[in-house]
Amino acid sequence: MVLSMGTVKTFHRSLVFSGGGTRFALYGGMYNALDDLGKTPSLLIASCGGAFATLIINAFPTHTARKAYLQSEEFYNFIKSLSLTPYSQLYRIGFLALKKQYDKRHAPYIEDVSHRYLVTMAQDLSNLLPSLAKVQFSSTLPTIIVGSKMLFTPDECGKRRGARKLYQKVLFTDTETARHINLQAIQISSDNYLQSAVAKDILLKTEIPMLTAARISVSDMFYVAPVNIADDVFAGGAIDLLPIEVANTLSQEVIREEKQPYSSTEEALVRAVLGFSGNERLDEVAQYPARLINTRDATMVLKRFYSEKYINWKRCAVGIHFPKNYAHYREQIEKQWNYGYQTTINAFKQ
Repeated sequence: MVLSMGTVKTFHRSLVFSGGGTRFALYGGMYNALDDLGKTPSLLIASCGGAFATLIINAFPTHTARKAYLQSEEFYNFIKSLSLTPYSQLYRIGFLALKKQYDKRHAPYIEDVSHRYLVTMAQDLSNLLPSLAKVQFSSTLPTIIVGSKMLFTPDECGKRRGARKLYQKVLFTDTETARHINLQAIQISSDNYLQSAVAKDILLKTEIPMLTAARISVSDMFYVAPVNIADDVFAGGAIDLLPIEVANTLSQEVIREEKQPYSSTEEALVRAVLGFSGNERLDEVAQYPARLINTRDATMVLKRFYSEKYINWKRCAVGIHFPKNYAHYREQIEKQWNYGYQTTINAFKQ
């Protein structure tokens, strides 16, 4: 441990998995490469699609076993279970996205993200992914998954927000790792966030299974429905796609992706729901020291090798390129894993 700016940095090296959609295997390859380079992370931090990668890393003891599981029929059947909702029609999701691009206000209304979403995903994934159902957060491989808690009720959707905070960032982890987290030290203090719909205070939760936390983290606005647990509703990790304050406060060395900027549609939807600029946030993150792995070309290099969105003009709807068959799916995972591995090796050669 080292002491820096009054805070004990408990972990030697953290690795941040930020988003990635269904490119889960990219992160498996990245972790594999770091291990081979003798730079195995002592802390994993993940949001959105990266949360599933950390779940699988925790569930299996070797890189071979992790890749084999990603290529398994069990995980393939999970991907096949995903389906598009009626909201995928362009006159619905397309018109909404267009309208939000022209509205430059920061979350002026409480958006209905519980009923307007693109992809159907089961709330409880334990039956679809039994091999992952019993995985718990553990100090054996300290892991933090980012999600958010909704601070409004469904009947309030459509109302004006005013200055009200609608979402609270949640960190899911184990009790031992939680003891090292100084919640005040990791708060985001930029104007970009302070004027947003995101509460400044952060919530720690240590009783949630890792599979549930991963399901929560992928619940991105207008993409996948939030998760109901008892009287609370939890939404996705888009609230903080690159939690650099968490990584920087807890670890001596930070390794993260250098991601491509938010598209105009992504920027508009984040602004409409969460009330901040995603691209301004990327600029804020860039001010912190970190070793970068450049994945900005991932969508181009991996085109057709992950479940990417596209416009189906025949149906006048948003479509998703799901795998054609099991053989094609296994090829996708292999391509993603190799990309993550080689990109990481290249980053440390420079």
